[in-house]
Amino acid sequence: MTITMYGADWCGDCRRAKAYFADNDVSYDYVDLEQTPEATEIVLAHNNGLKRIPVIVFDDGSHLTEPSNEALANKLASLNGSAEPFDFEIIESRDEARFELLRDGELVGFARYEQRGTTIVVPHVETLVEHRGQGYAAKLMDGLLDILRSEDRTIAPLCPFAAGHIRDNAEHHDLLA
Repeated sequence: MTITMYGADWCGDCRRAKAYFADNDVSYDYVDLEQTPEATEIVLAHNNGLKRIPVIVFDDGSHLTEPSNEALANKLASLNGSAEPFDFEIIESRDEARFELLRDGELVGFARYEQRGTTIVVPHVETLVEHRGQGYAAKLMDGLLDILRSEDRTIAPLCPFAAGHIRDNAEHHDLLA
């Protein structure tokens, strides 16, 4: 398997991805954009003109930008023909007035909400401290938005993370109240 990572040594996400690869004995080619500035064009091409790193390109032609360790684990597992390493479930706990992200049955994050007709108002999204930095809040948002779509509900995101997630993912714009 050929993996190429485009990044810079000053980038925290790049250092984390390098550490993940080292911890999991994954070999990869590293292109330092400070040393090879012409490779920035590859980053821009993969990110619709945005300079976001790291960009990790796999031999199947796919890529990940600023991936969490979980996203890297899932991608590597899929390339190796393995199942996703964790079993995730997103549930709505109406008694708690929140959507919950469960990983192998354990709560890892939640989004509180207030119900207003067919719209939920989301003032807060949180990943539990021990699970932060793994992309779980984004996974939670995607799952709760899928639930809302299936039930013809909408969302009014007051939480800055929730609002930013929807803003950055055009496929969810139709769910805004």
